[in-house]
Amino acid sequence: MMKIILKHALWAATAVAMMTGSAVSLAISSGPHWLEAHTFDKQTGKPLADVAICLGTSGRADQFGAFRTDRNGVVRFEDVLAVPLVLTASRGGYRGREQQLEPLYQSRVLVLKLATGGGGPVCNAEHSAKKADVATGLAINAVNVRRDINVENGVLVSVAASGKINQIRVSEQDDLSAVAWQPYKSAVPYILSAGTGGKRLFVQVRRASEVQGASIAVESPVKQVNYRVP
Repeated sequence: MMKIILKHALWAATAVAMMTGSAVSLAISSGPHWLEAHTFDKQTGKPLADVAICLGTSGRADQFGAFRTDRNGVVRFEDVLAVPLVLTASRGGYRGREQQLEPLYQSRVLVLKLATGGGGPVCNAEHSAKKADVATGLAINAVNVRRDINVENGVLVSVAASGKINQIRVSEQDDLSAVAWQPYKSAVPYILSAGTGGKRLFVQVRRASEVQGASIAVESPVKQVNYRVP
């Protein structure tokens, strides 16, 4: 499942004819900026993992990196300079595409829809899950759980993530599918089950956004943390 949700308030949608997809500009700031690509199957609408994405210039196609999309169909390029850009996307069983882009004066999210088939331009990006994780910036580095002295059985959960996040969910059950997402803040309250002794908490974060009416989210893997109630 893929949902996109961008939390910054100042952004204007700008249509760009790109792989039958679109581009959304985020808040204007001084460069360099980042570019994030979200890839989908054109026919099914499902996110496409393992798409090779190259971002560069006409002189060097991978100047700003060559990565594979993660399981959510997402890849992120940091520190992109404001120069004319060339983006190349390819994946086995799909037709590769090359797109000329205007200089990146704002950070952007691009939604790419790839058609099945073969041929077209090719991006030679290594198969590396580690690189994809770094590119999307959605791994939990650490979780801190401390007692909330104002609430019975209450704790406060803090997360250090490798990228920007705006939502979190916490549970003592390892299946988080039925747990509601809530806005992330520096100390997220949670009520533990009754009793003392060891407790297991499962934590997941995501970066969510609305792009031209579509909800998409890039989720981190679930991380388990142990906590002992005195």
